[in-house]
Amino acid sequence: MTGCLAEGMLTQIAAAASTSSEFPDPAPTSLYRIYHNAIVGNKRSPSSKAAVCLSTIASLDHLHWLRELSDHWTGPVSVAVFFREDFDLQLVVTYVHVLRVCFAAIRDNFSFHFVSPLDRNNSGAKDAFAWEDSDEPLFCDSHRALLRALLTMQRRRGWPRMPFPQNHLRNVARDGCVSSPYFYATDVDVMPQYGLYERLSAFLAREPPCAKCLYVVPAFEGTEFAVHPRTKSALLSRTGQKKEFRVYHAVAFGKNQRATNFSKWKKVPSKDEMFAAYEAVFEFGYECFYVGPHDVPKFREIFIGYGFTRNVQALEAHLAGFRFLVLSDAFTIHRGMRNTTVNESFRNAEKSRNYRIFLGFRKTLEHRYGKGRTVAEGFFRHRAHESTPTVSPFFQAGRPKMSAPKATILLQ
Repeated sequence: MTGCLAEGMLTQIAAAASTSSEFPDPAPTSLYRIYHNAIVGNKRSPSSKAAVCLSTIASLDHLHWLRELSDHWTGPVSVAVFFREDFDLQLVVTYVHVLRVCFAAIRDNFSFHFVSPLDRNNSGAKDAFAWEDSDEPLFCDSHRALLRALLTMQRRRGWPRMPFPQNHLRNVARDGCVSSPYFYATDVDVMPQYGLYERLSAFLAREPPCAKCLYVVPAFEGTEFAVHPRTKSALLSRTGQKKEFRVYHAVAFGKNQRATNFSKWKKVPSKDEMFAAYEAVFEFGYECFYVGPHDVPKFREIFIGYGFTRNVQALEAHLAGFRFLVLSDAFTIHRGMRNTTVNESFRNAEKSRNYRIFLGFRKTLEHRYGKGRTVAEGFFRHRAHESTPTVSPFFQAGRPKMSAPKATILLQ
């Protein structure tokens, strides 16, 4: 194989989607080698108990966000990191250990798991993970400059681009939170409200048990350097056109957060104690960041790379009977504002492949929940008289190029 997956393997997965009525569960985890709990936080162990654990994913170029994340989230964190081969791993582990030496919160609360292509020789992994932290803080004031140097070394290897197995990584990170009854799945460059861990812990302690409830943390986006607001009122005063913040993916991916209903959320009064304010009306395309129990369906690993990842997991959770309850004044902010709907060509190719897989995956939903295609009719309109697929503006950016199916599917 010349990449994370050979192109032929990806094609086989896509082809199987059109013929199989049930995808294997779990899906192809065997494509990757997983190193669970390779580096464990000093204050974390399998017996450590916390109400909620944050799970996130990264590759070398995004690890610098962990520094800021450690200021925003003071509870346990489970990080799944992707690497290609031994040399890549050495760079990743070097930077992780610098972060651990320099920042006590990362050293104490963050546990790291590593994922690599199964076909790569990772004979040096055990030695890399055995590296002990130094007592001397090196590069602490310039850790991002160090990261840039490491990334330059990585680029000089001239590796071909590999699909980033985000769903595999999300499941590994989530499994790393198993000692907590709830996990909070998010992205590494999405910063929780200051104090959210403590407020969520208090909320979950007093909230009556709800077996099928997912607690939505409303998501926004801002520039990389905007000062993070500490309260809902401060956030709203700086949110809107020509202001510092806006709803996450408002420009790039309209349905991403739409079901949260921000007009309604703005009117919910803030109280001393956080509460579940209302239930979101689910629609396909919803990609909220939520706090949930471990029995919610996992991310489907047949979707590799970009497209049909978090939104398909949310769809399956909805079909499995989970409710999305929006928290009253919790929020999270993505570092960076995307102002275009245009995708890079490699993302378009991955979205196209995952789109074909998704068309077949609906059979699995029907088989498992008894309402795959029938429920999907609420999300899709079939136009048999059209000869080419039409995709809603939600998916217009990088619209998949493919041969026309028997019935065109229009994503609503």
